[in-house]
Order: sequence, then C-alpha cells, then structure tokens
Amino acid sequence: MSVLLGNWVLLDFPEWSISLKDDTLMLVKAIDLKEIFESGQQENIQAYLNFLDPLEVVDLFYIIGEEHYPVILESLEDEELAGIVTLFEQSLFDKIIEILGLEKLITIFNLLETDDAAYLLKMLPENLQEAVLPQLTKESQIKRILSYPEESAGSIMQTEVCLLREGMTCKEAVESIRRQKKLLGKVFNAFVVDEERKLIGYVHLDDLILSSMGDPIAKITKPLKYYVTPEEDQEDVAQTFSKYGLNYLPVVDKDGILLGQITFDDVQDVIEEEVSEDILAYVGVSSEESIGDVNPNRLKLALGRFPWLIFSISASFLTGYILTFFEGNMANAIIFASFVPLIMNTTGNVGTQTAMIITRSFALGANEFGQFRLPLMREFSVGLLMGLMAAVVTFVMIFIFYGNIAIGIRVSTTLVVSMGAAGLFGMLIPIGFKKAGIDPAIASGPLVTSFCDMLSVSLYLGIIVTLGHFF
Repeated sequence: MSVLLGNWVLLDFPEWSISLKDDTLMLVKAIDLKEIFESGQQENIQAYLNFLDPLEVVDLFYIIGEEHYPVILESLEDEELAGIVTLFEQSLFDKIIEILGLEKLITIFNLLETDDAAYLLKMLPENLQEAVLPQLTKESQIKRILSYPEESAGSIMQTEVCLLREGMTCKEAVESIRRQKKLLGKVFNAFVVDEERKLIGYVHLDDLILSSMGDPIAKITKPLKYYVTPEEDQEDVAQTFSKYGLNYLPVVDKDGILLGQITFDDVQDVIEEEVSEDILAYVGVSSEESIGDVNPNRLKLALGRFPWLIFSISASFLTGYILTFFEGNMANAIIFASFVPLIMNTTGNVGTQTAMIITRSFALGANEFGQFRLPLMREFSVGLLMGLMAAVVTFVMIFIFYGNIAIGIRVSTTLVVSMGAAGLFGMLIPIGFKKAGIDPAIASGPLVTSFCDMLSVSLYLGIIVTLGHFF
C-alpha cells in the first residue's frame, strides 16, 4: 500500500529503512526489497528508485535477483542509466546488455562522453562492437581513442573540449562557450587554439566573466606548462596530476595539435587501478580479479594464483633441502632448529618492508638507479640496526631460557647479518625488476619472502658451522 503526502510517496513495507529529507521534513520508512519488486507495482518500484542516488542504484543490482533487472532498467531514464553503466563489473555488464537490446544500447552509448564510450566498447563482444560503433554520433572520435595502445594517455582522453580561437574578443568567447555548452554538456575550462588547432594556452572562465567584453582573449590567455602526448603511459599521466595538483591535462600530438583532454576523474580511476594492481601483485594475485565480480570463473581464478603457489612450494622445498646439507654437522640440532622460524620471520619482514618502500617510490615517480643510492645504504643500515636490536633481545632470552652463550652468539649473529642483507636485497630485487621492464610490485610479495627465507636459512646454517670451530 502507498500513501501520497505532498510530493512524497510513503511505502508501507517492513524491514529496510530509508531516510528522506525535504528541508524541514525527515521521513523514515522500512522497506522490504523482496516485497517491492515481487509486488509488480511499478509505482512503488519507481518511488523506491527515486530515493536512491546513482551509486545506490548500482549496489541494488548486486543485492536483488537477476529476474528483477528488467524492471529496474525500465524504470531508469536513459540519462540515468548512462550515468551508472560505466560502474558495472564485466559480468554484470554482460547481463545488462542482453536485457537492453541493440537499439537501447546505442541510445545509451550516444549519451556517454567519448572516453566512457570507448571504455565500454572494449567490454562488448566483438559482434556487438561492430554493430554499435557505426551507429554512434561520435564514431570517428571514439575510433581515434580506440586506436591508441592500452594504458596510454590517448586511451583515456576525452575528445570533448571547449575551444576558443585566438583573436576572439571576450564577448565572442562567451558566446562561443554558450554554444559549445549545448553540445558538450559540461564546460570547466577553455583552450585557446589557432586556425590549425595548435594549442596556444587556456582561459579561466572566471577571468573571462570578469574581463571587459571588448578586450581580446589574448589578454587573459595563460600559457600551458603541462600537457601530454597520446602515447604517454597513463601511470606517468597520473603522476603528473598528483605532482602538480592538476584538474585536467590537454593531450596534443607531436605537432602541438590539440586532440583532447584528460580530467581528474579519469586519472582517479587510473590511480585506483594501479594501486589495486600493486596490492594484488603483492600477494601474488592476478590484476584481472575483482571482488565485485558477481559470477567469476573459479577455475580461471585458481589457475591464475597457482603459479605463485608452485613457486612458494618450490622455495620452501629448496629451503628444507638446504638444511639437509648440514645434517650431522651440528650438535644441539633440535635447539638450533627451533630458532629457524624466528630467523625466517624477522628476515622476511625486513625484506618485505623494504621492497614495499621501493615499490611505492616507483609509484611516486622515482625511476633512476641514482635516486636509490642513498636509500639503498639507508635500508641496509636500518636492517643492520634492527638486526642488532633483535640480536640483543634474542641473546638475552636464549641465555635466560637455555643458559647457552654459544647458541646465543650464533643466533644473534645470524639476525644481524640476515636482516642487513634482507634490507639490501629488498631494494635490489624491485630495482632489478624495474630495469627489466617487469612490474616491481611482483617483487614485494612471494618473491622477496621466499628469497629471504632461503637467504636466512643459508646464512644461519653457515654461521652455525663456521662459529662451531671457535665455540
């Protein structure tokens, strides 16, 4: 049952709660999603959807059953659907396009900005791409974006830019922006170009409004210090945004012709993607995985993670095999063996921490080896200092519990040497990966941990045998 009160439709369902505010009025009603969508009453469904913001509508698709997708899609305006369709995961997007049909899909794509349209086209099956692209009003611009390599500046730029011709007066510029606003939808900045569309500079809209309408725009045109080429890596673009606090960057070709612009929201997506890739690489998981995927291929996910599992098993087997070389060469073997986990854990922690620091430095724009010479010595020194502190604590505890100075010296010495070495190799491994053109984030996870395990055990056993000649 629904009751109309002023401009509000009150829904009489239990369990779910929603807060609504209209200046002085706050209405709280409980809503049962299942009852709403199974009731078949379009008025109630539409009223409920009106209460949700776009992100909540996206979440709704992940909450309710697939059988209710059509009624939600029918209740959304084309502009509303265009505003949220880029937020869908691949598996959900595949289900949505099956329901929408080709004609509706083309309508939605024509409402998108060129960069979003290009992004979604890549998610379509090849047969649908061939059917949709020729029907788009911005076909040529989208084709240009699609022609650039993946993860390049050109692949994430939008071709919708507000242009002003040099030689215009401020009055002409204002009139031109008004005309372009109807086509572009949103205008936050205006670029000044010559007759060949070569980029000259930009105009702040507030400067334009406050200027005398008879003044030439050259008087308020500012030179552009930062711009990118379409072939530039999108991660480098993100670093430029972050370093200089930019809101947008123009994209120009080798001749200085303005091709489009990259806005901060596009770069924010890139930053989130790169951070996610680094985190996943750190734990040995493919960057293709997503927790938001509603129906992933489990076998594919397992196979994607399996190589690192094999690597970890092999590294652990090799570490155990190293132990066999010292079989029968040590007295108090059981006592010595009890300290292996301690040495492996402490060494692995130092190596992983250092690798994460260097990987983060790469993400912030450090690329040359010379930039890491001082940090290299710093991390080696920090590793040694941590090893010394750990050695003192461990020696005291061994003396208290075992009363054996010789064992304490061997274990403590190992901690100093192995933790110092872990700090050193925790930097060298990611740097080596970077030089080889491999994502250094991979080196921050299983690789460094496994390497430090083998290193620490080898050093430990070597020190035990070597110092055994003196104690």
